[in-house]
Amino acid sequence: MKVLHLMVSGRAGGIESLLRDYVNYSRHENLFVFAWEGGPVADQIEKSGCQVFHMREPEEGPWRVCRRIIDICKQERVGAVIVHHEAPLLRLTALLARRCLPGLKVLCYAHSDAHFLCGTGEKASLAVKKWVFRFTFRRADRAVAISNAVKQSLIEYLGVPEKHITVVYNGAVLSRFHPARHRPEDTLRLIYVGRLIEEKGVQTILKALGSLPEVDYRFTVVGDGDYRESLQALARELGIADRVAFLGTRSDVPELLADADVFVHLPDCAEGFGIAVVEAMASGLICVCGDRGALPEIVEDGVSGFLVKNNEPAALAEILRAISRDPDSEEYRNLRAGAVKAARNYSIEAFAEKLDRLLEEV
Repeated sequence: MKVLHLMVSGRAGGIESLLRDYVNYSRHENLFVFAWEGGPVADQIEKSGCQVFHMREPEEGPWRVCRRIIDICKQERVGAVIVHHEAPLLRLTALLARRCLPGLKVLCYAHSDAHFLCGTGEKASLAVKKWVFRFTFRRADRAVAISNAVKQSLIEYLGVPEKHITVVYNGAVLSRFHPARHRPEDTLRLIYVGRLIEEKGVQTILKALGSLPEVDYRFTVVGDGDYRESLQALARELGIADRVAFLGTRSDVPELLADADVFVHLPDCAEGFGIAVVEAMASGLICVCGDRGALPEIVEDGVSGFLVKNNEPAALAEILRAISRDPDSEEYRNLRAGAVKAARNYSIEAFAEKLDRLLEEV
């Protein structure tokens, strides 16, 4: 079957990277539309042999992009369209394409919590967004949620029928990550990998670290975003700037994870999934995460990691203080082994198999 994926851009984001890996394991022929702009991931997908269509919606206008997508579905004899981005244009275009081409199936993805999808804004604007999402999720042949937490948000916030939603957990290429050789050292090596936006909660981690002057640690922050300068300023204000390294976007994440002891992630928002958490678990790190969103679905408290109740800096500080006393103890070695085992549930192979099977069933 030919499957057309509707995207906005081909930059190095989580969704784009996931689909780049997916095409290497899918048994279907995958085509891609990048409606706003291309990017490095779009180029990588094209080099893998997939057909890629680049558009420029800001210059071409919404109606021309809509018409082009429908023409692609017709000319390429596409069997299914998967809408990944929250852009209303892409979601409504997919439903219009199905109306024009009987037999075409449409799947609408929720890659984040429904509240985060709709965002904030004026009351009238928010009402329109909620209507578009409610309409497109309900009218699609299937709504796809990346976790049970996201599924529940679609039910409660948008009124999508439960039987209409299928959960397909994201997957990571686990072969890229190997459990590190943890050597007893005085310095506790902490790491965060992800976007630097306020919702990701790195500021909470910094506040917790600011209350641990007695602990010898180094905190590596991998990723970039518009909140980076604020985080750097906070590190200076807390007097821990010399212990925190902001590395920006990196291509050697597996190596950086292998050189760490503890992965920390306490998002302020309800995290839809957490690919970075899975990768850290596959690397045999002690994962300390918030207890919101989908994170409790991935990390079992005390078995494959730790969950910080209510994302409290004081609670995080207490966990890190305990780990620092003996990070190579039998308790933490068992925790690392549990993390590696749990990560196997979220492989790219499992993701590809479930998504492919869903396409065939629909």
